[in-house]
Amino acid sequence: MKIILYSLILLIISFTSWAKKDYTVTKNISYMDTSLVGYDKPSHSLDVYAPNKVAGKKNKVLIFIHGGAWKGGSKDSPRHRNVGKSFAKNGIVAVVINYRLWPETKYYGMAADCAKAYAWVEKNIEQYGGDPHEIYISGHSAGGHLAALITTDSTYLMKEGFPAQSPIKGCVLNDPFGLNMLDYLGHGDPVDALLFNIIFTDFPTEWKKGSPQLHIEKDNVKYYILHGGITMPTVIQQCKEFYDRNRYLNNSIEMHVVTLRSHIPMLGVFTRKNAKHMKKVVRFIKQEEK
Repeated sequence: MKIILYSLILLIISFTSWAKKDYTVTKNISYMDTSLVGYDKPSHSLDVYAPNKVAGKKNKVLIFIHGGAWKGGSKDSPRHRNVGKSFAKNGIVAVVINYRLWPETKYYGMAADCAKAYAWVEKNIEQYGGDPHEIYISGHSAGGHLAALITTDSTYLMKEGFPAQSPIKGCVLNDPFGLNMLDYLGHGDPVDALLFNIIFTDFPTEWKKGSPQLHIEKDNVKYYILHGGITMPTVIQQCKEFYDRNRYLNNSIEMHVVTLRSHIPMLGVFTRKNAKHMKKVVRFIKQEEK
């Protein structure tokens, strides 16, 4: 009986080792100059989940920004690690990042961190088998807001040396919250003010600056939005308005509804390698025919 049990354990270990061979993980890479004032190792670090290299092939790249109401969350949570693993298993180099949160900074400091992470990826991702000309950016909830903000507001990436025309290949938004903070906070709800004015200040001029929808212009970015069928009404409304604005400008955009999913469970779409909507996102990134 002991021999059988021992053999079974060896078989499980062997299978686990084999299953992990299709990608590698490099953790806690600093994406900011460590000599700069304000550098914080946990906040300014990222993990790279890279499919095993194939000679002569460069993989598409996805930068993922976690959510958490701009106050919490981490690349190191099991769910966000699974995001990286799932994309890597689908042949995409996934970069899962951390950034400063409130009370360390406000939304613009967070967006600036995300822009610095993008600059690091563009400069270094080839050594992990990624194509620096095929970088997509994504996020869930507040992370979706930050992904959309540095895509639509060119000032963040311009500070990192990029041109005004966004270098981002595509923007994948998973149940994004905060696409139009001017509209959301403009209603004057005291609970919303208590929760979010600490992030976006008390000034409508800042709410406008922090609203990705209000920065949309004609560009070459490919947008992909997915939201839950039973998510928060404001997410559904603002996703539609973001979609409509891009359609009006003839920008490339598509939107998908994930039936019977609410806000938090929407992250699960990205954590399962073979999930229906995960496969759709992978095809979008790889620009494969449906």
